[in-house]
Amino acid sequence: MTQLQPSAPARPPNLSMPLPPEQDGAGLLDLTRLLSIIRRRLPIMLAVFLTITATMLIWVTLQPKGYTAEASLALDTRRVNIQEIPNFVNAVTLDFPVVRTEVQVLQSWPLAAKVIQSLNMSEHPEYGNRPGRLARIAEALPLPDSLRALFASEPKPPLDMDQMVNRFSNGLSVLTDGRSYVIRVQFRSSDPALAAAAANQLVTLYLSGQEDERVQTVKRINGWLNERAEELRTQVRRSELAVQQFRQQNNLSEMKGTSVSQQQISELSNQMILSAAERAEKEARLRQLQQSRSSGNIASIVEVMNSPLITRLREQEAQIIRREAELTDRYGEKHPTMIAVRAERDDLRRKIDAEIAKIAQAMSAEADIARVREASLRNNLDVLRRQAAQANPAEVRLRELERDVDANRAVLDAFLTRIQEGATQENFVNPVARFVSPAQIPKSPDQPRMGLTMVITIVIGGAIAFVLAVMADHFDRTVRSSEQLERDTGISCLGLVPRAGRLGSRPDTVLNQRDGLFSEAIRSIRAALKVSSLGVPPKVILLTSAVAGEGKSLIALSLGRSAALDGMRVLLIDCDFRTPAVARGLKVPASNGLDHLLIHGASSGSPIRTDAASGLHYIPTEAAPHKSQELLGGRLFAGLLQEVRRHYDLIILDCPPLATVSDTVLITQLADATLVVTQWRKTKNHMLTRAVRRLAQGHSQAVALILNRIDPRLFDRYMNGRCLSLD
Repeated sequence: MTQLQPSAPARPPNLSMPLPPEQDGAGLLDLTRLLSIIRRRLPIMLAVFLTITATMLIWVTLQPKGYTAEASLALDTRRVNIQEIPNFVNAVTLDFPVVRTEVQVLQSWPLAAKVIQSLNMSEHPEYGNRPGRLARIAEALPLPDSLRALFASEPKPPLDMDQMVNRFSNGLSVLTDGRSYVIRVQFRSSDPALAAAAANQLVTLYLSGQEDERVQTVKRINGWLNERAEELRTQVRRSELAVQQFRQQNNLSEMKGTSVSQQQISELSNQMILSAAERAEKEARLRQLQQSRSSGNIASIVEVMNSPLITRLREQEAQIIRREAELTDRYGEKHPTMIAVRAERDDLRRKIDAEIAKIAQAMSAEADIARVREASLRNNLDVLRRQAAQANPAEVRLRELERDVDANRAVLDAFLTRIQEGATQENFVNPVARFVSPAQIPKSPDQPRMGLTMVITIVIGGAIAFVLAVMADHFDRTVRSSEQLERDTGISCLGLVPRAGRLGSRPDTVLNQRDGLFSEAIRSIRAALKVSSLGVPPKVILLTSAVAGEGKSLIALSLGRSAALDGMRVLLIDCDFRTPAVARGLKVPASNGLDHLLIHGASSGSPIRTDAASGLHYIPTEAAPHKSQELLGGRLFAGLLQEVRRHYDLIILDCPPLATVSDTVLITQLADATLVVTQWRKTKNHMLTRAVRRLAQGHSQAVALILNRIDPRLFDRYMNGRCLSLD
């Protein structure tokens, strides 16, 4: 057996046995191959890309627009001091936990509910029961009312406050940059006016709420002071009445002079009063420190604020907190760096607590000392009083009552002073924060982000289209080029035949377009047969295909007509008893053809007919599938070929496909060469390989391949840019 392989014109095609298929060493990621895939799969890529892009464009277009308005406020670190009046409500030292606490307050449920109520947002369509997604799409499309009614959702009960607050919170963002005390309040809504109004109203209600809370605190303190002052007034009146009654009972008048003991008693009494006041002050400071430690608000304690060590530790803690905030975005919660930072922060807090504990111990010691000193003064005073009592008990008692009056009056004066200070603070309270920039009505929506979404869609759509193209090309098992054909089968490709007409099945193309590309391809196949390595041009040529519908009958008829037009005596025999096509291609009746000759013998007359348009002689046949193997494998058909060899220059046998029936294998030994017609981009590789294997099993004389029905406009995409050539 031989193989037909076209080569350079100076060297005839070599005919040899079919070789085993070679492996394609090119990888999927070869750049040249990828570019070739893009060229030939460009329609698929464009279709996928445009589908994805159009779908995303429609989706983005149907999305509700979102407008974001931003208002900003600043936590005020400035403290205004009016006439050096002490402040009842100590200023909070601003640090980042305090800033985050205010952020949480701005995002709280009660504040959101107040905004919703103050703006009457329940009447706004966005916070009502909006229609479903299908209903919104139907409203956006130009559909008749009857179709829109199909997508309309049933009416639902109005939203409750929890649902409206949740929807409000979804559109609210409260942001800080971690480097300043400015808080940015952003609110997103489909209504730009509502977005600006909600952001401004939220900040306004927050500021007014903070101011009201501080004013109410001052009022509560002033109320307690007034109640205590009233009690002290009553106590002063009682003590003064007691002095007056004692004088009357003992017939004592006011002393213009005093004795030494009385002076000492007076001095000790004053010292005791001061000591009691000092002790009360220290105990009050100690209680305030203990209460502040219990509530966690120790930053307002004077001793804590004046401690250099605590100040340094606070600064270090603030730095650690800032560092922790910066590292939180970079690392996870369980990262070793985060664990070390939190450990360092906890260590600093323990040191601060320890220092505060020391201060508390010192203050407790001072209070103990004050109590001891007061007790000592009281003991001394008691001694002097006993001595004075021995001298003049009534006078001593009188002085005692007078000292009680003085002490009560002093305490009352102190309370009255604080009441006057509180009344002034009630009219002026330092603000916690101030409005920096009110929200303006946004001019353009920021949601959906059309530009960014389309860029991402283009990138993803292009990637998906490319991947699908590579997959489609990788799983494409059809014949796409002559190189692939020869590589997969080991058999040379004798010719490349373009489509004959738009549909690729015009048997009169070689007659009407003798200078066309199709006619030239047919002549090239004839020339390749003449210069093949068989020694002499083959006279009996068998044409078959792997499967039906690949154009073998058209090639056989075109080869016969082309050779007949050049003056050769050509006989075309239709050997396909399954689906005969020669008579159909020539548009003549198929009666009294090859089947009739092989069944009834030569006595029934000659079955050879002549094509008037080209001078081609042909023998048609009618369908006889049940007798095909018996007729083609008999001696009568072999004798017919021996007889026509003496009278014709070229004999063409149009045989059935190899993959479906075995009729062709029976007569391959009678032919000088076998041409297997393969349709471009249709024939599967495994079907072609199976057909070639059957030819090898049937010991065919010579085998070559013809790549048929090539589209010249698309063929270069499968040949790395090379155009269709017949060489």
